[in-house]
Amino acid sequence: MRGVVSLANQEGLLVSLPGAPVGRLGVYGMAAPSSSSSSYQDPLAALLAVLAAMQQGGAPPPLILLAGSCHFYLDRAVAAVKAAVLQPATADFNYDLLYAKEAGVARVMACAKTLPMMASHRLVLVRDCEDWSASDLAALLPYLQSPGPETCLCLITEKADMRQKFFTTFQKVGLLLKLEPPSERQLAGFVEAEAKHKKLGLQAGVASRIADEIGADLGQIVDALERLSCYVAEGAKVSLADVEEIVTTTKQHSVFALIDAVGGRNVSAAWTLLAGLLGAQEPALKLLALLARHTRQLWQTTDLLDHGSRSASDVAGALGVPPFVATKLIEQARRLSTTRIALLHEAIYQTDRTLKLSKLDDLRVMESLLLRLCAS
Repeated sequence: MRGVVSLANQEGLLVSLPGAPVGRLGVYGMAAPSSSSSSYQDPLAALLAVLAAMQQGGAPPPLILLAGSCHFYLDRAVAAVKAAVLQPATADFNYDLLYAKEAGVARVMACAKTLPMMASHRLVLVRDCEDWSASDLAALLPYLQSPGPETCLCLITEKADMRQKFFTTFQKVGLLLKLEPPSERQLAGFVEAEAKHKKLGLQAGVASRIADEIGADLGQIVDALERLSCYVAEGAKVSLADVEEIVTTTKQHSVFALIDAVGGRNVSAAWTLLAGLLGAQEPALKLLALLARHTRQLWQTTDLLDHGSRSASDVAGALGVPPFVATKLIEQARRLSTTRIALLHEAIYQTDRTLKLSKLDDLRVMESLLLRLCAS
């Protein structure tokens, strides 16, 4: 059996390279970035390194499996694989894009066994592999043990159940990579990494501001950085004022407004703001996390004010937020008592448990939270 060597990034991502000298096996189960860490590591770095190493050796990996729900990373990964495997002049002859359920296993294997035309290798890309049944995956096992040396078979699936023989086998003989979006704590790091790639300088607090404004939509973050790079003077760093001018989203402003409405017990205004946030496809748990973070910041701000802090710069430095955010926090903290903030926090905690443990509709749960917040 061919040996494998593992390549890991700092987040625990391990991928297995077939055909290398015998080494330790990759561990797929730790592939997702750690949500407990604020550090950001590009999950595609390992894939790019593998492709570069394979290219130097003259042959791309014959088996690749990309698993995950982050379309941004998946699209980038596919683009990297296509660039590494295909030659521009003959790409049309040596590239098959198939969809698992529609194509079926037999057609996928037939395409994988087809010889390349006027090129050294060909690429067979199969999307939606989560639609295959366990028996479909089992039918692919013989090919995994003896893949065509002239073909790179790349499978894409939303999830990989490592309890199934297919995925444990793939882990041993192919390159298996899990691509999940960065956690909320890692978004600022993603912004900084993308800005560095674009050779775009950022002033202190800008990365966090962009992450707070846009959220987890990585494509929108990249688009915002592109617009900012066109807006600022060459060689200048992006400032918070530039972000306010160019990055036109309203999420954080809406959260502030929602807390204002709750503080004033204005149920109608609070419901309008909540409906707007939910209507923008913000998942209920994510929106709740934003409210929880905001409430914690209010609690911290109240404590800072009680212990002598007066300026927005003091609060901004203590909480690690931009000065304009600190100013708003101070305004709200002065209107809400510590007891009221504690009640807000308790209501959010109970709602978090309900969302995770009950089968109630998310909208109804959030409506109940709104009524509790305005009544507390």
